[in-house]
Amino acid sequence: MHVFHLSPRGRDSAAGSSSRPWATLAGARDNLRRLRAAGKISGPATVRIRTGRYELSETVQFNHADSDTHFVAARGAKPVFDGGERLSGWKIGTRNGRTEWTLDLPDVVAGKRFFRSLFVNGRRAPRARFPKFSPDAFGAKNVLRVGEMLEPEKTGLGDGRDTFRPAPGDISPKWQSLPDAEVVLLHYWIEERLPKPALNPRTGWLTFARRSAFCLYEAHVDANGNRELARYYIDNLFEALTEPGEWYLNRETGRLHYLPRPGETPATTEIHAPRIHTFFRAVGSVFGESGDRIDMHGTRHVRGLNFTGLVFRHADWFSPLAERHLPSHDSVEHYDLPIGGSPQAAIAVPGALLFRAARDCAVRDCTIEHVGLYGLEFGYGTRDCAAVGNRLHDLGAGGIRVGGADLDGLGERRTGSIAVTDNHIHHIGRIFHQGIGVLLGNAADCVIAHNHIHDTCYTGISLGWTWGFRDTITRNNLVENNLIHHIGAGILSDMGGIYTLGIQPGTILRGNHLHHISSHDYGGWGVYLDEGSAYIVVEHNLVHDTKDAPFNIHYGHENIVRHNIFARGRHALASVYRVEPGHFSANFFNNILIGPSEMLYRGGYRGNIASGALFANANCIWFPDGKVAPITNPETHAKEGHPAKFTFQAWQKTGHDQLSIIANPKITEGRKTWALAENSSAIKLGFKPHDWSRCGPRRSSTGLRTRG
Repeated sequence: MHVFHLSPRGRDSAAGSSSRPWATLAGARDNLRRLRAAGKISGPATVRIRTGRYELSETVQFNHADSDTHFVAARGAKPVFDGGERLSGWKIGTRNGRTEWTLDLPDVVAGKRFFRSLFVNGRRAPRARFPKFSPDAFGAKNVLRVGEMLEPEKTGLGDGRDTFRPAPGDISPKWQSLPDAEVVLLHYWIEERLPKPALNPRTGWLTFARRSAFCLYEAHVDANGNRELARYYIDNLFEALTEPGEWYLNRETGRLHYLPRPGETPATTEIHAPRIHTFFRAVGSVFGESGDRIDMHGTRHVRGLNFTGLVFRHADWFSPLAERHLPSHDSVEHYDLPIGGSPQAAIAVPGALLFRAARDCAVRDCTIEHVGLYGLEFGYGTRDCAAVGNRLHDLGAGGIRVGGADLDGLGERRTGSIAVTDNHIHHIGRIFHQGIGVLLGNAADCVIAHNHIHDTCYTGISLGWTWGFRDTITRNNLVENNLIHHIGAGILSDMGGIYTLGIQPGTILRGNHLHHISSHDYGGWGVYLDEGSAYIVVEHNLVHDTKDAPFNIHYGHENIVRHNIFARGRHALASVYRVEPGHFSANFFNNILIGPSEMLYRGGYRGNIASGALFANANCIWFPDGKVAPITNPETHAKEGHPAKFTFQAWQKTGHDQLSIIANPKITEGRKTWALAENSSAIKLGFKPHDWSRCGPRRSSTGLRTRG
């Protein structure tokens, strides 16, 4: 193996030796290409990277010529690849009685530069916004609500608009910076960024340069037949620059404004503005991608490109055109404006570290922090790759995304056999609130295990990408021993700790610990099998303290749900939202269900839950007050002849839970695991205990990976 060296004090024109190291990542790439082309080296090469800060002013591009290269931190080193520039030269003044720092940036005036993120002393600073929304349980309450919409009778999910009327007094015609602001809609399971708002002072209507993907309601109709209109906040509004820690960049004057926090001074405060969105792109050549004349199955992959022990810090975000990335289950045709955001899971947002058409590549023990997009992406045509032992936090979208072509796509663009293990992913969705901890779209034979995911605005782990019962690429995936908690923060609806979509034969959700999951409106489930989920095994999971049921299935068939503990779901302990004739949604047995909860089982918007959708039996059920909560169908279904409520005894007479027992399972709750007594009635009934202390990252060769 050939070994080279990188140092902030090196020179790219040097030999790359220990005494004469190279200086930059791009320089190392170029030098290795020349050495290989000249036949001076062959086979794998390692670049050992010394401690220091390596500035990145542009994205580093890798291709198949860079295969078999390992960029690794030298022993004991802490190299940082920094996409930001430290700003200096601040002027101190006042604004509305507060201290204000300003900095003039000529490149902004010249149109050569604009940034949407600012990082102060290692913390993401919020842009000036109204009201003071923040992506957490407290700040999520600071929102406005759409006052009026055009054609309110159009309630179809895809009936998006580029116009609404604010409630009286919410938006002032005196706000001169409004055209450069963005209105961020929060509704259903997405956020949408609507740019260039224009207020008509005569009519009071507000129009935008993009339309919403979804209609302007908050969510689906409630049990009483009512609908609220969507929530929103206004981002990047100069007139809202009022609180310490906020900032605003004027695109016309190039002046950057910052209101310092108490104790901050220009001499002691590090302020970084990002210059890039993506640190590197490792992309092979696929048929049809470029003008290269290659065989349909002759992909030139990036192979064996690995990164270990590095820090990637400070990168910006942008609002991608979602239409380019729409999956097969969405249709937004016949509109003359682009949509304001992704229709699900921030699918249009790429990774700040990106692999496509790659084989045997890995990112290990790295830190990805203070970025505006997804942290890491294994995109189309990627196989046998891994993300292991990384820490990802303060991310604009989600943590790690995996996926390629669907059934209709070119086989060379399909993705699979990806390992996502032992990563710590937290405080994500800071910009694109629908970002997911680990998103696996169209991909097969993957392992998502021993990850620790918390403090998100939406789902923890998501698998699958096809609504309904069409066959899918997504299958044979294992989701095991993950620790997932404090998910959702009450910001969006229709979400869960672990979420699945579509037929997924061979997929197993096993031994995960999920707790404290909260949606805004409906949702907030633990394990959530959404539309068409089928042939999935859900076993040995510990799920507790959820807003809605710890286990929910929308509709699907022939899933197996066994040996789980589902406890303390506020509204129910298990639910089925659409009952379909002709098959059962899940075989639900040998589980432990523990209250308190408003309901034991809950039906949804269609069908009678007692008809067999959730075939329940041999479960151990326990409510601390001794009274089992009822089983319910929605009251609105009573007119269809479905009983609105069952007692447990009446439920058993319908054929359910006939072998189940009502008994204290004798569980001792611990911080890392819950343990059953040896004489537990649940064990006698057939429940198989699991050790949830194994959830989360495992030990590495360098020590104990954080459990946060």
